[in-house]
Amino acid sequence: MGEDMRTWLPAPSPEMVRAARAYLTPRYATGADQVLWDLIEHPLPDLDAIDAVLAASDRAQRGPGDQPQPMEVAAALVVLEAARLDMDQTEARLLDAAQASAMGWEQIAAILGLTVEEAKERHQQLKPRLDEPVAHVLPPRPHGQTHRPRAVTRTGDR
Repeated sequence: MGEDMRTWLPAPSPEMVRAARAYLTPRYATGADQVLWDLIEHPLPDLDAIDAVLAASDRAQRGPGDQPQPMEVAAALVVLEAARLDMDQTEARLLDAAQASAMGWEQIAAILGLTVEEAKERHQQLKPRLDEPVAHVLPPRPHGQTHRPRAVTRTGDR
């Protein structure tokens, strides 16, 4: 392969991602997502927010309805970059886990449908993404809960 597998766009700052999520959620959330936003400002899942903007654009192209505002599309692009960064970091960690579990590059490459060289190159390209800051969305807490529950330990694990 030899060349970069992709041109990396800079990851948006966590503050920008949070602002984009906060911009899109009140405009596109429905049902339980809208309630979660109204009660605790929990944003839409990233892919749902992106899909909502795309669906609005598709509806407008097919008939009555307004195209999403440029700011909504821009916010969706920011959220898309955050989702891409999250997936890249997940892939890098999973490739690390594959190596730690004694999988060889031959096995990893075969699973990914790549040559050994391409698989190693992909891993090397993804590793620096692990150091980029991410704007994680924590799961909503049950009503009234003010702290995260502790992990439950089995008695045999002590």
